[in-house]
Amino acid sequence: MFDKQDNKKQAINTKRNKVSYPELMTHCDTLDLGTNAFIQWLSSKDKKSATTNNPIILKEFVNNKYSMLYDINLGHYVIVETHDGVPRCRTCNADDCGHVGFSICLKQKYDNDGNIFD
Repeated sequence: MFDKQDNKKQAINTKRNKVSYPELMTHCDTLDLGTNAFIQWLSSKDKKSATTNNPIILKEFVNNKYSMLYDINLGHYVIVETHDGVPRCRTCNADDCGHVGFSICLKQKYDNDGNIFD
């Protein structure tokens, strides 16, 4: 009798202790989420693969013109254009989404290091 109760408690505790990462599976809709996605991308070993470890990846960067990103949560490419130094996401039609945050970090890395990839 105690074995069955212990097994049920163990199963319940196992379900409670499962780790989930909902922040990785949500749309990057703030500059901070874009910055976090950039940090994840920058620290990843495979910067060209779209995985849950890389919610946004860089496909193309042209300094002071545009960044082409791939957002795995949206499942398609996103273009962030820069006009007069101000980035704007064409997909979200916003200047404060996560794609813009990611692109701002790209620009800062390029300005500091002279390249994007080490």
